[in-house]
Amino acid sequence: MAKDREYPSYFTCVAEVLSNSPTPLSIDTLVSRIANKRPVGSGARSAVYQAIGKLYQAIPDGTGRFGWLSCFLRGQRFRHPLTRGEIRKGTLLLDELEHAVFFPQFFQAHRPDTRLISVELMGGPTLQVHAEIERGTWALRLGKAFVEWIDQAGGTTEDDLLILVKDGVSGEYGMRLQPKESRQEDLIRKRNAVLSQAAEQIVGRDRKARAAMPVWELAGALIGRSVYSDDIPPDDMHFVLHEHSSLRLIEDAGYATTTNGQDGSSGEGTPGGRERPSKTDKPPKNRNGFSTENWDGTGIDQFFQGNGHPELPSMEWGRGELWASESEGESCEAYQAYLSELKEQAPDMTPLNHTEFHLLEAELEMLVGLEHEFGFLMPEQDRRKNELADRLFIDPDYLLGGDWDQDDHGDVPFWNN
Repeated sequence: MAKDREYPSYFTCVAEVLSNSPTPLSIDTLVSRIANKRPVGSGARSAVYQAIGKLYQAIPDGTGRFGWLSCFLRGQRFRHPLTRGEIRKGTLLLDELEHAVFFPQFFQAHRPDTRLISVELMGGPTLQVHAEIERGTWALRLGKAFVEWIDQAGGTTEDDLLILVKDGVSGEYGMRLQPKESRQEDLIRKRNAVLSQAAEQIVGRDRKARAAMPVWELAGALIGRSVYSDDIPPDDMHFVLHEHSSLRLIEDAGYATTTNGQDGSSGEGTPGGRERPSKTDKPPKNRNGFSTENWDGTGIDQFFQGNGHPELPSMEWGRGELWASESEGESCEAYQAYLSELKEQAPDMTPLNHTEFHLLEAELEMLVGLEHEFGFLMPEQDRRKNELADRLFIDPDYLLGGDWDQDDHGDVPFWNN
């Protein structure tokens, strides 16, 4: 026993060899390099495989070799659809893939990673940030400088943030804004297909006895396969897998394959057999949102008059009823805030009356609640939610519990740690 303690473990040796290799290595090469650090015997290959299974950053590249996640990341690109809250607050909420991109060591022990990373905003400042918890989710708080950078570029919730990993080992990253208009949809669709096919293969070949492959393991394997090495990154991973793959996301487990339309889950799914994404995962994002920030003025009268969207109540009463809530005795803080915003942003438009405002507000609350419960909305629901939010001048974030500018200390992020 005393002699054994003189040598580093296979776990330590594999981690050291892979983390110091810029390229993936075969098992035979790993064994030969480990032999320089400790004695190896007939069971060395098996011991190396066991060590790899315990090391999150030991990632297969799809050709029988293994590399280190931080090294794989160099030069890979990722797409992050911006949300209303992120633009307003300068805090990016991270899903498991993005968390692995910025903090690859986190998923080894599922403990907070304190490293400071450098984020260069294209044409703007370079920020030094670390991982934080926002609304129960791991996040990057980029702050006021990020908000100003987005504002100067005219960024909206329909735009994407493109993330480049300059050096995953030292923690150097770049970000640039891609307007919706400059999206190369045909190329993105091809990258989405590559992502979907690779994910199906990875999960289908998972040899571990478990109900599903954890999302962070799938994310690491996709990076190892260089799915994100193209200049044109695919869309958000959860969105792509939900919309374009046969995989199903099982709550608290990860992604699983289906067999004849059955995925081994509880059986509760949406029409067509599609499993609802876990409410604890980042909601799939899509391109169907509506925002007043992108209006060019066309159709604004029809929209506010209710004619452009049949679901919205018509407002054809006379101009003499403009801003009439005070005379009717119908007044509350929320409605007065709505009137103030409408008067400032569209003073010539007829306002909703007090009752209609609260009817639409209740509908918005219902949609936000559904999104919170199931983790996503169908495209038409998401579009409706954004229409209502823009019409009522209500930030949907506030409907789930108030002002989230304060930290959610004590809340547990959406994956277990």
